[in-house]
Amino acid sequence: MHTFSKLKISGLFFIISIVSALPAYSQSNDEVLRDSVIQYAHNYMGTPYRRGQSCPKAFDCSGFTSYVYRYFGYNLYRTACDQIKNTSKIVKKEELKPGDLVFFKGRNSKGTRIGHVGMVVEADGNGNFKFIHASCKLGVTVSESEENYYRTRFVSAGRIVSDREESLQPLPVSVIEVKAIKPELSL
Repeated sequence: MHTFSKLKISGLFFIISIVSALPAYSQSNDEVLRDSVIQYAHNYMGTPYRRGQSCPKAFDCSGFTSYVYRYFGYNLYRTACDQIKNTSKIVKKEELKPGDLVFFKGRNSKGTRIGHVGMVVEADGNGNFKFIHASCKLGVTVSESEENYYRTRFVSAGRIVSDREESLQPLPVSVIEVKAIKPELSL
């Protein structure tokens, strides 16, 4: 068999083996985006809290959420009480998904005003969730909704990244075009 044909066939088998090893994705584009938002937010773990700040060296709670979402092309209002207006829909605690914003009362637990915001990292479907946020004591950290402080202050939750039915599917092998590379001949 000609060397060029051997290269062509071995290249084709190499590509088929890689494509067949790829997982069959059923995540929607929105799920991938939500996961990316959370991964990006984790880059700032431990960043100090500073009131009125929205930069990579220091954040307040709404400064953090607006900074992270701005990276993905979303412009959120600057304050926690206004960011609820940015959500595409209000969601129940049992319907939370990563990237959803969760809103809490501020220091006055008897008041009704939203004073704190974070982003859901994971949710169990039963109303319990973990969220990443800029805490005035710990800086950017992950907390749990069942911690006494947050459990008694939860107000609402809203979705920034909407739900669409598109999903990422790998290309079937028959669609992939294999171009042979001619080997350089050396004499």
